[in-house]
Amino acid sequence: MTLEELYYVSQIVASVAILASLIYAALQFRTYAAAAREARYTTTVSDLQEFRKILATDADCARIYRDGLADLSKLDSLEQWRFGALMQLVVTNFAYGIKFGDAIEADLQRVAVAQTMRRPGARAWWGKARYMVDGPTRAMVDDAIASAKPLQEDADQ
Repeated sequence: MTLEELYYVSQIVASVAILASLIYAALQFRTYAAAAREARYTTTVSDLQEFRKILATDADCARIYRDGLADLSKLDSLEQWRFGALMQLVVTNFAYGIKFGDAIEADLQRVAVAQTMRRPGARAWWGKARYMVDGPTRAMVDDAIASAKPLQEDADQ
């Protein structure tokens, strides 16, 4: 084998090695992306469960949330502040669910936040709190509100 032939063989071997490295890197990236997506989804679901746990285990928070949704003005200033913190959790969980959840989960999140935000107290809070979220989240909440079906209570009146 001549030196020139050996050079060509080494180029072929190097090309195959580079191609194999690129394929391996793509597979590793795909595995990493799937793991990161799963971790974000797990965190989102965990945050939602934590919110539900707050409402289920703390009667005062549950009352504030229920009464705040009905009429924000009936809460005193401290209760309004606590209601605002609960609503920030709702909106944040909604945004994470949309960004990191699958399509079915995103649709469920849209319906849930739309129904929550159709309540008078939630709308009053949103009017004051819109500036606290980023533009895409603000747009997602506004879209969810606009696409919400009337609450059964509204339809009965």
